[in-house]
Amino acid sequence: MKKVLLILLILLVGCENKEDVVNISYDDSYYKVATPYKENVGSYSIREYDKEEVDTRLSKLSTKYFKTNNSLYQEGQYLTSEEIKNLVTEYNQTDKIKIDNIEFTPSYITTIYEQNYLATNNVLKGISLAIVVDNKQYYEDNKYKVISEDIVLDYALTKANDLISYMRSKEGLENINIVLGIYLEDDLKGSFKYLGSTDSDTIKLEYVNYNYQLLESNYVMTNDNQTYNNFVAIKNSLSDYHVYLNAYGLYQNNTLNEVKIIINKSYFKRAEILNMTNVIINNLNNFDSNIEIKIYFKSNNVIKAFINKSSSETKINTYILEE
Repeated sequence: MKKVLLILLILLVGCENKEDVVNISYDDSYYKVATPYKENVGSYSIREYDKEEVDTRLSKLSTKYFKTNNSLYQEGQYLTSEEIKNLVTEYNQTDKIKIDNIEFTPSYITTIYEQNYLATNNVLKGISLAIVVDNKQYYEDNKYKVISEDIVLDYALTKANDLISYMRSKEGLENINIVLGIYLEDDLKGSFKYLGSTDSDTIKLEYVNYNYQLLESNYVMTNDNQTYNNFVAIKNSLSDYHVYLNAYGLYQNNTLNEVKIIINKSYFKRAEILNMTNVIINNLNNFDSNIEIKIYFKSNNVIKAFINKSSSETKINTYILEE
């Protein structure tokens, strides 16, 4: 079943009539958004973080608890900006630490992120929350020290039940199902490390071991040589086009789930994109069929085309963004 992931202006290759209606269908990996659309009521963080990745990944993890065929996605409506600020401030009240003779008070928790999931009649079914943490601890301007990931994650685990208790104090949330994940930022792309759900006043989080790796990294070359070779083959096949590739994979328990490749160039000709997509597609069949693959063509940070292969599907869809 075909799914469209990008904005509605994307047209199938060869479509010339911009008045054509684009029919959108979704498979079991994606939610429909509740209508009328409501923006989140709360947004606060003590530093920048990858909000898009947190939102996307938390939504995908939530499909285990709120099925996409009978649930609607909605941005958070229960934690205001002031509440998030107060919670983050309270949860970051820690003792001073000393590293390399520098003493400072760490702020492990960056933000708290909320999503809502509704029944098809718009009645709330559950809430998903992310506690976003960072093991880079800034102490003066842009200077920082790197703390052990275990220390930061263990600290977040101690606040999980506090957050559940706070949500239970809200009217209408006394017995609602709450999904909670702990998301760790890193230099490449952050990932969720713990996840759990509860309909009571306490929660038990399980280690989920998600992590991103550059496809040309020593990690992939050593632990997933087939994927490494597959990517090198794609890169070599595009050498004549003078493009720059940025590629990484999402692993869970050392098993590759997703691949994302971004192909950058200052200017793409339409025919050039079409030729490149044919070259790339010939190489994609070398990947395991269960892997979801997304490939973006970007010019000056603007998406010009998109290749998508869903997991467990052999069909590969190519889209071009027409202006």
